[in-house]
Amino acid sequence: MTLTEAIEEVISITKRADKRTEIISNINKAILYFTLKASFAKDLVETSIPFSATDYAQSIDLTALAVPLTRFRKWKYLRPTSRRYYLNFRDPTQVVGPNGVVQTDTFYMAGDTLIVALSQLDSTCEVGYYTYPAILSEAGVTAHWMLTMCPWMVTERAASQTFKSIGDDVSATFYERSSNELFLTARADFEDQVADFAR
Repeated sequence: MTLTEAIEEVISITKRADKRTEIISNINKAILYFTLKASFAKDLVETSIPFSATDYAQSIDLTALAVPLTRFRKWKYLRPTSRRYYLNFRDPTQVVGPNGVVQTDTFYMAGDTLIVALSQLDSTCEVGYYTYPAILSEAGVTAHWMLTMCPWMVTERAASQTFKSIGDDVSATFYERSSNELFLTARADFEDQVADFAR
């Protein structure tokens, strides 16, 4: 389903062609809502980022990377290229252990900065990260995997939000429940099934 087809689907449910702009917004909000409720394999990007080959402790500003991470949301994993194991996420308050020693082969985020502590040097890191969805518009990006793989999950949530905005709470509740049921099915099918190394 393209964005235009999704808009027409929502209009056919709500009978509110006059709400086209709001419906486009509701479709985008539905995609974002479902993206944030899961870790879908379709949203996973794999690439590499540079490390300083001379520093065991590093702070890497993700906004300053030569090749930016597109719509970065959260990490799945980080693996220094020369190693066969992944870095462990650590709460920043637990980077220094009770004995006063810095926990190595760990990472955490502080704003847009990735903080890593390595046990051995490496010049690159293989990473997997989840992305935020692109904003869809009729004049720009018109496709998203959710509209192809599970379109009614999105259109029924968008219809629910449209009904809510016009005060039809009964229809809003009906379509919200329906979209949530579809989400549970889609989540079982599309959520990342690889062990989450970043936790």
